[in-house]
Amino acid sequence: MDELAFRIRSAEPDDLQSLSAVKVSLAHPEGRGRSAGLRTAQQRDELLVLERYDPREKTWVIGGYIEWHMRVDDTLTLRDVGSIGETPHAGIVKHLLGELLRSLSPLGATCVVRRDADVWNEMLEGIPGFFVEGPPEYRRPHYYNIWKWSPELAREAQRLSRGGGRSFRGPSDRGRLR
Repeated sequence: MDELAFRIRSAEPDDLQSLSAVKVSLAHPEGRGRSAGLRTAQQRDELLVLERYDPREKTWVIGGYIEWHMRVDDTLTLRDVGSIGETPHAGIVKHLLGELLRSLSPLGATCVVRRDADVWNEMLEGIPGFFVEGPPEYRRPHYYNIWKWSPELAREAQRLSRGGGRSFRGPSDRGRLR
């Protein structure tokens, strides 16, 4: 039986061409690319890639990326996440996000997602510690959900899931607005 093999590492300049194969991302749910922004993030060392091992080709293949910025107050801003393919791959996105949160240990995180990007909103809703803060914001021509992540809420959600308690969505416990 084949083992699932993947690794997460900082992006290198040679990776940028492979990342152009990402069609749909958190920042561009309609499918536009943004290679210039990724180049800048790679130069700032604020771009991680997930690679999976292809046993047939015996090579490592990029499966996705995450772009972020850590502010001076130790708050993480998630700028973009994407995976290779026509639709976002939830497993790749969750692995990248989980590794970033574990390795940087921020005091909190923020992510802006278009309200009509249901796949991305559902993914964040399924990750412990994420919740929508306040009503959606309007920025022409779309509404956006402002997602926040709290390490305390993530720990509480994991504790409740292990103990069989009720699920916990965030401070208001009311879910996201549509």
